[in-house]
Amino acid sequence: MNSCRLKRPYVLTAVYLFITIMIGMFVSFLPLNGIECNIASNLQNFAQKTIGIQVFQALTYLGDFYVWVVFASIYLLYACFKSRKHLASAIELAIFLTIATALAYSIKMVFARQRPNCPGIDVYDMDFVSSSSYPSGHVSRATGAFIILSKGSSIKQSLAAIAIFIVSLSRIILGAHYLTDVIGGIFLSIAAQTLANLTLTFLARQRKERFRIRQIGKISLGKS
Repeated sequence: MNSCRLKRPYVLTAVYLFITIMIGMFVSFLPLNGIECNIASNLQNFAQKTIGIQVFQALTYLGDFYVWVVFASIYLLYACFKSRKHLASAIELAIFLTIATALAYSIKMVFARQRPNCPGIDVYDMDFVSSSSYPSGHVSRATGAFIILSKGSSIKQSLAAIAIFIVSLSRIILGAHYLTDVIGGIFLSIAAQTLANLTLTFLARQRKERFRIRQIGKISLGKS
């Protein structure tokens, strides 16, 4: 039973990564761009007629690479010097951002999907770091990051789900990504978050083991 419980996170990580890769293969070989352009066009038109594009231009920064790097750095410093109870969360966030960024850009290079080029759709946000579209880097960062920050609170988890939805929607409305880019980004992010959690657990286990060995050494020296 314990063995199955330990293996479950590894299996889930493999499943989420497999789904991410399969979606990438589907968008590479199936003619989905036309359908996804219609979806993006309808969403963009709706946004323009209601709350406006500028709102989504601001909200999309919830997934911005530099915003999360700055936040994670400040959060880690705060946890180290002011609130040790948040240290595990801060370390997990830093590990997650590293893994998610590495995986996202690796998969972008593999599939090299072009950014949306849809008739009648204006592009309001250009990702100058990478010209590839699949998967969404903003969504892959925001999803796992908000999952980590919302642990232990149902209210925070609800707010995190809303934030993830907003970032995902913003990437389509701004003409930066297709719907499948966003979906792939979510699966990739969950896989990266699970890997980050496993890494944190491993580091904690190693730290306890080193502490145990030191204690045994002290006891041995005391007896001698």
